Amino acid sequence: MKNGLILSGLALLLTAACGGSGSNSAPAPLPVVTTDDVMFVGPITGFGSVILNGAQFDTASATVTMDDGPGTVSDLKIGMIVSIGGTIDTDTGFARASEISFVDDAEGPITSIDRAAGSFVVLGRTVFVDELTVLEGATFEDLEVGHVVKISGLWRRQQQIQAAYVYRSALQFMEGMTMQVKGEIADLDIGQQRFRIGTQSCDYSAAMLELGGTDLANGMYVQVTSTAMIQNGHMLANMVRARNRHTDRYQLCAGECQYELIGYVTAYESETSFEVDGQAVTTTGDTVYVNGTSDTLTLDVKVSIDGMLNDASELVADRIVFHLPSLVEIKGNVEALDEGNEIVTVLGIAVQTNEFTLFRDHTTSGPPTFGFDELAPGNRVEIRAVLDNDAVIATRLERDDPNDVVTLKALVQSDDRPSITMLEVTVESDENTVF
Repeated sequence: MKNGLILSGLALLLTAACGGSGSNSAPAPLPVVTTDDVMFVGPITGFGSVILNGAQFDTASATVTMDDGPGTVSDLKIGMIVSIGGTIDTDTGFARASEISFVDDAEGPITSIDRAAGSFVVLGRTVFVDELTVLEGATFEDLEVGHVVKISGLWRRQQQIQAAYVYRSALQFMEGMTMQVKGEIADLDIGQQRFRIGTQSCDYSAAMLELGGTDLANGMYVQVTSTAMIQNGHMLANMVRARNRHTDRYQLCAGECQYELIGYVTAYESETSFEVDGQAVTTTGDTVYVNGTSDTLTLDVKVSIDGMLNDASELVADRIVFHLPSLVEIKGNVEALDEGNEIVTVLGIAVQTNEFTLFRDHTTSGPPTFGFDELAPGNRVEIRAVLDNDAVIATRLERDDPNDVVTLKALVQSDDRPSITMLEVTVESDENTVF
């Protein structure tokens, strides 16, 4: 089975049929159910169960782990990067999650912000935000140096993080609070008992070491934890724990399994040997490329990959989809809804939503779950979208409280001042318009 079935067939949850006639005849034999082990890694885009990478999983019997501790589905948030392991019925497309794992990347105070670049630094890790980043507790403009944030994201090269979820937990770090960062050790100085994670100096002279019987070494992937204030630029660790990043995030199925991953190319040797979010990937002559070719593969390119995880823990790609930039921004009221095709019209523009669209409700009395079915004409929405040929496809749709301001950002089709046209919408200007 290819994961194309997963991508197209998991838009609803199925329930077992029950009931029947009062016949005394022997019951018909139960149909043979064929299931495949599956594993998905990526950001949560919706609830009503858990929706990940366009697939909707029944989570009724799933074990949820949050940062190594027990959790529940209610602990999960839109945007969090999670791993879901489970099974899929190859005939019906019904998916059932057996395990959901969330492990954050860093939690601590912001030490610098580059607003022009859309980035900030937390405990030595450079974190980027973009139009798909979900921020809770603050907007990017609200963040300041010293604010304490929790980060969940996708790795980019040089241990940079593309944030999918950012939660501001406090306005400043106080003694006794916990900060922690995960990453690879660099510049290990055994004499000084220090090393770096990214640009953050870590002093482990008073730390408990949980290294699984090995010694600290450059390149080792660890979690560093501290409850003390940073002193003279050094993070005073009380715990250094060796971790296996693949176990943290990826290896939720035994042996071969169907596998889908969203991430950035973090290492590249050739089109048959590269890594996405740290996961080894290889291709074959049958690999299908969407929105690009094998020549498009390079460092820091964002892709979705589905295929088979083999015994060597390599993802053998059946299909590689290159993500298009979400250059279109639309803010306004819903004018019409095509429920059969899940198309929403705003400012006269028909916007296609799909199983990959991230839905989020920002209204003061929003429902616990939100998706296309909860939209209604007159709702205020903010949409980010990609332009795929002539189709406008939503990557993110948020519902907000009423507002009269409308916004349209898109490529200009024609410039005939005082009017310009974008996405077939004509915008008039006058002497007071600022360009």
